[in-house]
Amino acid sequence: MLDPKTIRNVAIIAHDGAGKTALTEALLRHDAPARASKDGSTSHLDVDPEETKRNFTVATHITYAEHQGTLLNLLDAPGFSDFLTDADRSMAVSEGGLLLVSAVSGVKHQTEAHWEMAAERALPLLACVNKLDKDRASFLRALDDIEKTLKAKPIALQLPIGLAEGFSGVIDLITMQAHAYARKIDGKFGGYTLEEVPAQLVAEAKRLRTRLVEAVAETDDAMLEAYLDGQEPGEQALIEGIAHAVLGRRFLPVLACAARPGIGVDDVASAIVRYLPSPMARREIKGKDPKNGELVRSAQRDSPLTMLAFRNTVDHFVGRLTACRVFSGLVKHGAVILNPRTGNSETVQHVYRIDGNRTTEIAEAAAGEIVGLMKLKDVHVGDTLCTTESPALRLDLIPCPQRVIAYALKIDREQEEKVGVALHRLLEEDPSLEMVRDPETNETLLKGMGQVHIEVAIEKLKRKFDVDVHLELPHPAYHETITAKAKAQGKYKRQSGGRGQYGDCHIELEPMPRGSGVEFDDAIVGGVIPRNFIPSVEHGIRDAAKQGPLGGFPLVDFRARLVDGSFHTVDSSDMAFRIAGSMALKNALAGAKPVLLEPMMRLEVMVPDEMLGEVIADLTSRRGKIFGMEPTSKGTLIHAQAPHAELRMYAPELRSLTKGMGYFTMELMGYEEVPTHETQKVLAQRAAEQGKDEPKPNQPGKGRA
Repeated sequence: MLDPKTIRNVAIIAHDGAGKTALTEALLRHDAPARASKDGSTSHLDVDPEETKRNFTVATHITYAEHQGTLLNLLDAPGFSDFLTDADRSMAVSEGGLLLVSAVSGVKHQTEAHWEMAAERALPLLACVNKLDKDRASFLRALDDIEKTLKAKPIALQLPIGLAEGFSGVIDLITMQAHAYARKIDGKFGGYTLEEVPAQLVAEAKRLRTRLVEAVAETDDAMLEAYLDGQEPGEQALIEGIAHAVLGRRFLPVLACAARPGIGVDDVASAIVRYLPSPMARREIKGKDPKNGELVRSAQRDSPLTMLAFRNTVDHFVGRLTACRVFSGLVKHGAVILNPRTGNSETVQHVYRIDGNRTTEIAEAAAGEIVGLMKLKDVHVGDTLCTTESPALRLDLIPCPQRVIAYALKIDREQEEKVGVALHRLLEEDPSLEMVRDPETNETLLKGMGQVHIEVAIEKLKRKFDVDVHLELPHPAYHETITAKAKAQGKYKRQSGGRGQYGDCHIELEPMPRGSGVEFDDAIVGGVIPRNFIPSVEHGIRDAAKQGPLGGFPLVDFRARLVDGSFHTVDSSDMAFRIAGSMALKNALAGAKPVLLEPMMRLEVMVPDEMLGEVIADLTSRRGKIFGMEPTSKGTLIHAQAPHAELRMYAPELRSLTKGMGYFTMELMGYEEVPTHETQKVLAQRAAEQGKDEPKPNQPGKGRA
């Protein structure tokens, strides 16, 4: 039975390339060598071909190790910007985080994004400057970068001994002793021997220690008063003060390491145990009870069971493994759990400790632990799983992602059913993806967080489910409308022996405001058309409006008024008047001056101040209009609008323009008329797709009059 005090749930976060997975593997090599990669590679965790191909993590990998009698649940989160929602989910189930910064490249935009996500969750953090064994590495430059870019207060807990090839250990600024990793204890990876501080580093070590002591003293009035009186806090007081400061995010303690050779790894593990909070820091959890509103539950073992599903992996042979954080209560074999979202309950078959793509069965798990449950039915990421014996509690810790990019899926007809099943399983794994059907363009759209995100999803589809899917840019949902009033007759008459067909109607068209759709008015007087045939005329008009005269796009924002007509007592029928209504609309469009409408998107673009001019110029080149700007802590927020046709590749292009630091959200704002020169391009492309001659603007296409 695990004591919650001896558990640390840690999200390891950083920009891609900072060495998160390498450090996670190094911690395993140090504290769980039997389960780690023998050669120091990241192959134990980054097992998917999509990760091997790109050399970065695309989904959170979970593993565990034991250090100084404490269980470390390590969540190696993605760093690439397209996969930050996965990192956010990892932070949601952790009490602390380890933020890595490269000693070579410093703070990058993804580092800032991780920092901001952690701040929003008030997540206690340690920082670690990694890759100090590389050329051009600098610990002090990284500290300065953290302070200036993240607007944080970095306080060094260590000073590296040497840099690049000469990096051999660290100086512990609390004990003022050197940890020489070049001479490992018994050859253990990541071990060190204690030595005196090198003479050439004594002055710098004292300077950084003074800054550390002052930062700790400032967090406690009594300690500060004693320090000002000349009483320096002892070693244990410093350790407790740092832990207290981390919990309150008073400052950011910074460690030093090189993951690949294992230098500083033992100190990193010890710092996690010493300074990051245990699950005991989370005294209660708040959720929603569908019947009673907000519900608060004690985050203890003896409380009713409450778990949060935060990761799904689907395997052909093993089935679905759901990673869950136990926030309260106890889960074990045979437990009956309820999913409040679906209202369904099921029995837990097995409980596992997760180690990358491997599992180890355990008897039970209690509050504070992270476990895997196999073959749960219809459990989505973000679902709460709880006991059936207490009020259903739904945790609201994982927000719905704002997907910024969409691609149309081109699927072979014979594979449609197979692809549908595969996509459903893929969305179970990755809730940042969404599949929708566009009713206007009739395209299946796959929405995601970025271009790489979508590409990785398609590669997984091909590899895991053996389905062939191709990506295409989605077609903007163009509409057509009229700009002038018009009148026309639609007369359908057929006589071929026996009963004939006869329908005759006269309609008037007039344009309506944007967003009005299609309106139909019955202005018939005197019974020139029997009442039972009038709905058929309306159906015929609406049927014809599904394909406008310019490019076959839906015709909207007009009113059709039925004003006159005639009928035959024998030959008239619903079908005849339906055809007559369709003919009347098509004939009237010849004089109604039809135009093309395009969807306009409302944009909010977050841009670093130094790149504001370039982004505004780019938006203007996309026929965008700037509504306003407002300063924020992250830069400048631009409010704008632009045509959807100009934004289909905006996500990767904005990332390139802002060096990955800009991001945006967009939603449909409405429809506006397409400029004449753009209309020609759209209609030419439409004609090419349909294999027809190009129709001319403001004129109905051939055969439509």
